[in-house]
Amino acid sequence: MFMDLNIIAPHKIIYQGKIFSITLPGTEGELTILPNHIPLITSLDKGRIKVRDKDKKELFFEIENGVLEVNPVEVNVLVSV
Repeated sequence: MFMDLNIIAPHKIIYQGKIFSITLPGTEGELTILPNHIPLITSLDKGRIKVRDKDKKELFFEIENGVLEVNPVEVNVLVSV
């Protein structure tokens, strides 16, 4: 099972696609989101986002801060880079 992911910066889309998991630097600690995660909105700190795509290939994105939204349809990450 996969999730749709959008990572969006103010002036560009950084990543869009189907993923298996995403790990993010939350302000209260590291978060990992898997399919069927409960809805969630939280802030993000400076750090690295790790994405495992549908082929389980690992992708990394450095961010300054951001906001994470998890809903039943997709995961949205709004970031400053």
